[in-house]
Amino acid sequence: MTEYCRNCGEKLKDDALFCANCGEKVPSKRKFPNKYLILIVIVAIAIVAVASTIFLTNQTQTVRVEDVQFELPSDYVKEPSRTDVNYDGNVKSSAMGWSNDKNYIEIGVTSTPGSGINSEEVASTLGGSPTKMFGYSGYYLEYENEGCAFVFGLKDEVCMIYVDHYDAFDDVKVIGQDES
Repeated sequence: MTEYCRNCGEKLKDDALFCANCGEKVPSKRKFPNKYLILIVIVAIAIVAVASTIFLTNQTQTVRVEDVQFELPSDYVKEPSRTDVNYDGNVKSSAMGWSNDKNYIEIGVTSTPGSGINSEEVASTLGGSPTKMFGYSGYYLEYENEGCAFVFGLKDEVCMIYVDHYDAFDDVKVIGQDES
């Protein structure tokens, strides 16, 4: 492709740095090769995609039922219904649910403030198979075509984690009771 001086219009030689007619500097003909630009853009997009996937999949939220804390992935959304029951001020029970596009988790905590209960004994009365989950000994219950639960004792509280599918247990982490 023939190029001309931008100052005087004289035809330029292929390797000219200056116009032979007027001495005007010829703009640099070196361009960033498009193949490298495309490669850099692809690598940058890949890095951003991997970083955002790692960042987003590691996000969790701490949830609390009564004075027991649990950790769930951040994609779980709290369901609007909540059950709070108080029996004569001696027994207090709360249950809350969360769901994402795949699973439903409901966590219930029952306690007897001040009077103390044998939470492991109460958990055992609900039946199920003795097992250990979340680092606690408790009882696994399976409901015909309706999910399953793990019931365990924490000091003076009985905790029940119900899931609509067994794999959802992997989404729950028991942090423990508040010390307050």
